[in-house]
Amino acid sequence: MPSATSPSPGVLIPRVQARAYFFDGGQALLEEAVRLEYGIARDLSVSAELPLYQGSLDAPRPSDGKFGLGDMSLLVELRILREDLNAVDTVRVALFGGAELPTGTAGFAGDSVNPVAGAVVSTILGRNGFDAAARYTFVTGDGMTNPIFVSDTADDFASLDLGYAFRLYPDAYGEEREAAWYATLELNSTFTVGGEREVLLSPGLLIEAPRFAVELGLQIPVSSRLDGQPDLRLAAIAGLRLLF
Repeated sequence: MPSATSPSPGVLIPRVQARAYFFDGGQALLEEAVRLEYGIARDLSVSAELPLYQGSLDAPRPSDGKFGLGDMSLLVELRILREDLNAVDTVRVALFGGAELPTGTAGFAGDSVNPVAGAVVSTILGRNGFDAAARYTFVTGDGMTNPIFVSDTADDFASLDLGYAFRLYPDAYGEEREAAWYATLELNSTFTVGGEREVLLSPGLLIEAPRFAVELGLQIPVSSRLDGQPDLRLAAIAGLRLLF
């Protein structure tokens, strides 16, 4: 999920994330996404994300390990509040907007430019971190002929995310910065204006060092109402973020 912690001016943060989706009937999908985020000013950043898919789904969806690109996302994020309570604790609020571009191939994406708008609140209090984000996507085209996810139809949709992180180690930061370990838990949900929904519970582990961060996690469906998409059983996530 997004956060309100933008990179400093002139700082580029590359992130690679792999996600394996396992659907009913033995169907599977592998997603490998590359995201670049760049700080323009103190409270202004831009990001671009492009996913690559490999499908082992039932026809007519991509099958037999077929590769293809997904839609690219271009976003601008403006932080409107930054209240640092001390050296660690902080409250931050950001607005973001942009579009999903029709870069998808091989049946992995739609054919329209879809505007996006949203907001995110991030808070750190001691060893606890909280995030809440809302994002609305205006779908201007007909959607995918054979949708894979709940967001692949011709309906506008809202994404609502809640996140919590607890710092397992260290108990407190010393003079020298060391790697911090966090247990994380997110609730990720998507609702379309046509009445479809998918709600996922996402436990995970985050290791954040001075120069890199590693994330591992699962996504478990807790509620869904779909119209022709394959039912998700489980998703596994592994990611790497470099900090320059």
